[in-house]
Amino acid sequence: MATSDHLDRAVAFQRDFDHRRAELAVPSAHGTAYLTPTLPRVYDLNGFVVDLGVSASADELIAEADEILGSHGLRHRKIAIDDELGRDLTPAFCAASWHADELLAMPHVRPAPPIDTSAVHEVEAEELIPVWQARLRRDFGDEDVVSQLVQAQLGRRTVVDVRYFATRAQGRVASFCELFSDGRTGQVESVMTEEEFRGRGLGKAVVAGALAASQAVHDFTFIVAEAQDWPKELYRKLGFEPAGSMYRFLLRSKDG
Repeated sequence: MATSDHLDRAVAFQRDFDHRRAELAVPSAHGTAYLTPTLPRVYDLNGFVVDLGVSASADELIAEADEILGSHGLRHRKIAIDDELGRDLTPAFCAASWHADELLAMPHVRPAPPIDTSAVHEVEAEELIPVWQARLRRDFGDEDVVSQLVQAQLGRRTVVDVRYFATRAQGRVASFCELFSDGRTGQVESVMTEEEFRGRGLGKAVVAGALAASQAVHDFTFIVAEAQDWPKELYRKLGFEPAGSMYRFLLRSKDG
């Protein structure tokens, strides 16, 4: 069964990851802004992370994010809250026209059922770059955003060990995921299957392959899923269970 200790460990891993990836850390009254000024269009690398256990209003947190992100020339606003304060403030952020996401930290706590992973192979990042670029062009259509997001994807390797697991179909990558490691904890991330290859169990296979690789070297493996999206049910079938929620609030810039 997933527990609060599992949630604490997943949150700690992600917060350390954010800290180590950032070019700049700016402390404030209720948290720290982790910034990467060289990649200003990458929202995940430029946001305000609220300290655990604080008491603050949405207006107070928005003011802090405005002050720090605005002073560094950032046009978007992103705030991360990893405890029940995020749940409590969701209505206020939505009322202020921010987009709210509830994310589930899902540790692996049950044995995975038998999954055929014979088609899953470990690949190099270079093979995935064209896949990332094509997907990002579909999603954003802005070459500057695409370039920065790919740089951010590759930059993850500078702060944690990153392994890539993929299946191929029709001579190209059909599904893939990443496995992050700090030596003790593994996080399965960025699970994607190309649309024309969906419904074949390829996403389940790459996650199972990454999970097996993680369990060979880690005592704790988790995945993060959107609370309102369907992949969480796929992960539950593989033995991952929700331990708790994390919250992300985003106000996009007008130019995306």
